[in-house]
Amino acid sequence: MFTKVCYFYLMYQSDCPHGFIVSKVEKEFYYNSDQLQIAWDKLQLRETFVRGQPFPYKVEFDSSSQDGAFMMGELNIHHGPLLSVHGKITDVTDTFRGLDYFYGSYVLSFRLVRPIKLEFFKKENSIEMKLTSYVRPWFKGFWEFVNNILWKAFPRTLQ
Repeated sequence: MFTKVCYFYLMYQSDCPHGFIVSKVEKEFYYNSDQLQIAWDKLQLRETFVRGQPFPYKVEFDSSSQDGAFMMGELNIHHGPLLSVHGKITDVTDTFRGLDYFYGSYVLSFRLVRPIKLEFFKKENSIEMKLTSYVRPWFKGFWEFVNNILWKAFPRTLQ
């Protein structure tokens, strides 16, 4: 039993399912040198995401506290109507944070969009975001268009 649990934990995402393709949404948010470190520090805190969600959406962390810095290996879920994306913080460094989503995560429908990975990179004067998902080919253009609109507001969250 323990071996099966460990195997599942290590293999928490599938290969690209039949009928889906990979979508990569990448955005870069520019800051002056003073703002960059402030924004990066806020990006590393649970409360930035817990407190910033409009009802009825919610972000929860499998932690004794919903505040404080992210920890490598920490589990979380972002959920609400037509949204259930649960995953694990894979890495936290001075210049990178990764979140891998588990098999079963979806946006709108499991048959439509399956997020795989969310990554943030701190660069010299910006923070780069990369969201990788499996999507239906006919939905890819719309998915990327909507994400480009939604992520435009993100820098304000970090100020």
